[in-house]
Amino acid sequence: MPYSGSIVSSDTLAATATLLVGHRCILTGACVINTTGADAYVQLFDAAAAADVTVGTTLPTWVIQTDFGKGLVNESSNIPEGGISFVNGIVGASCTTPAGNTGAAQHVRLAII
Repeated sequence: MPYSGSIVSSDTLAATATLLVGHRCILTGACVINTTGADAYVQLFDAAAAADVTVGTTLPTWVIQTDFGKGLVNESSNIPEGGISFVNGIVGASCTTPAGNTGAAQHVRLAII
Protein backbone atom coordinates (compact mmCIF):
# COMPACT_ATOMS: atom_id res chain seq x y z
CA MET A 1 0.00 0.00 0.00
CA PRO A 2 1.52 3.39 -0.93
CA TYR A 3 2.04 6.01 1.74
CA SER A 4 0.13 9.25 1.67
CA GLY A 5 1.48 12.27 3.46
CA SER A 6 2.68 15.82 3.29
CA ILE A 7 5.56 17.75 1.79
CA VAL A 8 7.41 20.16 4.07
CA SER A 9 9.72 22.68 2.46
CA SER A 10 12.38 25.25 3.27
CA ASP A 11 13.87 27.30 0.45
CA THR A 12 16.72 28.78 2.47
CA LEU A 13 17.74 26.23 5.08
CA ALA A 14 21.14 27.23 6.50
CA ALA A 15 22.98 27.15 9.86
CA THR A 16 20.07 28.53 11.89
CA ALA A 17 17.98 25.81 13.57
CA THR A 18 14.59 25.90 11.80
CA LEU A 19 11.42 24.14 12.91
CA LEU A 20 10.18 22.12 9.93
CA VAL A 21 7.58 19.88 11.62
CA GLY A 22 6.14 20.59 15.06
CA HIS A 23 4.69 17.16 15.84
CA ARG A 24 5.43 13.42 15.73
CA CYS A 25 6.00 12.22 12.18
CA ILE A 26 7.78 9.73 9.98
CA LEU A 27 10.28 10.99 7.40
CA THR A 28 9.85 8.91 4.25
CA GLY A 29 11.84 10.88 1.68
CA ALA A 30 13.90 13.98 0.96
CA CYS A 31 14.76 16.06 -2.06
CA VAL A 32 17.56 18.61 -1.65
CA ILE A 33 18.91 21.22 -4.06
CA ASN A 34 22.49 22.10 -3.16
CA THR A 35 22.92 25.81 -3.96
CA THR A 36 26.43 26.03 -2.52
CA GLY A 37 29.86 25.74 -4.15
CA ALA A 38 30.77 22.57 -2.23
CA ASP A 39 29.34 19.44 -0.66
CA ALA A 40 26.80 20.24 2.05
CA TYR A 41 24.82 18.45 4.74
CA VAL A 42 21.20 18.73 5.88
CA GLN A 43 21.10 18.07 9.61
CA LEU A 44 17.76 16.84 10.97
CA PHE A 45 17.05 16.83 14.71
CA ASP A 46 14.27 15.11 16.68
CA ALA A 47 13.07 18.24 18.48
CA ALA A 48 9.80 20.09 19.10
CA ALA A 49 11.22 23.62 18.79
CA ALA A 50 14.19 25.35 17.16
CA ALA A 51 15.24 26.53 20.64
CA ASP A 52 15.83 22.86 21.57
CA VAL A 53 18.75 22.66 19.10
CA THR A 54 22.16 24.31 19.17
CA VAL A 55 23.59 23.78 15.69
CA GLY A 56 27.17 22.58 15.99
CA THR A 57 26.62 21.21 19.52
CA THR A 58 23.42 19.12 19.39
CA LEU A 59 24.06 15.91 17.45
CA PRO A 60 21.67 15.44 14.52
CA THR A 61 19.30 12.48 14.47
CA TRP A 62 19.81 12.07 10.71
CA VAL A 63 22.14 13.69 8.17
CA ILE A 64 21.66 13.94 4.41
CA GLN A 65 24.78 14.67 2.32
CA THR A 66 24.39 16.51 -0.97
CA ASP A 67 27.19 16.56 -3.52
CA PHE A 68 28.16 19.85 -5.13
CA GLY A 69 27.39 20.05 -8.82
CA LYS A 70 24.56 17.50 -8.87
CA GLY A 71 21.84 20.14 -8.63
CA LEU A 72 18.58 18.46 -7.69
CA VAL A 73 19.54 15.54 -5.48
CA ASN A 74 16.94 12.97 -4.52
CA GLU A 75 18.17 11.53 -1.25
CA SER A 76 15.27 9.17 -0.51
CA SER A 77 17.51 6.16 -1.01
CA ASN A 78 19.43 6.77 2.22
CA ILE A 79 16.23 6.78 4.27
CA PRO A 80 15.36 3.26 5.44
CA GLU A 81 12.29 1.56 4.01
CA GLY A 82 9.40 2.49 6.27
CA GLY A 83 11.00 5.84 7.11
CA ILE A 84 12.51 7.39 10.21
CA SER A 85 10.33 8.19 13.22
CA PHE A 86 10.74 11.65 14.77
CA VAL A 87 8.97 11.60 18.15
CA ASN A 88 9.01 15.34 18.89
CA GLY A 89 9.10 16.89 15.41
CA ILE A 90 11.82 17.89 12.95
CA VAL A 91 14.21 20.81 13.31
CA GLY A 92 16.62 21.25 10.42
CA ALA A 93 19.83 23.05 9.55
CA SER A 94 22.16 23.00 6.55
CA CYS A 95 25.91 23.16 7.08
CA THR A 96 29.28 22.46 5.49
CA THR A 97 29.92 19.45 7.76
CA PRO A 98 27.65 16.72 9.16
CA ALA A 99 27.62 18.10 12.73
CA GLY A 100 29.08 21.60 12.34
CA ASN A 101 27.60 25.09 12.40
CA THR A 102 28.95 26.82 9.29
CA GLY A 103 25.97 27.50 7.05
CA ALA A 104 25.47 26.07 3.55
CA ALA A 105 22.15 27.30 2.11
CA GLN A 106 20.06 24.59 0.44
CA HIS A 107 16.49 24.09 -0.75
CA VAL A 108 14.93 21.17 1.13
CA ARG A 109 11.74 19.17 0.58
CA LEU A 110 10.79 16.46 3.08
CA ALA A 111 8.07 13.85 2.62
CA ILE A 112 6.43 13.00 5.93
CA ILE A 113 3.52 10.96 7.22
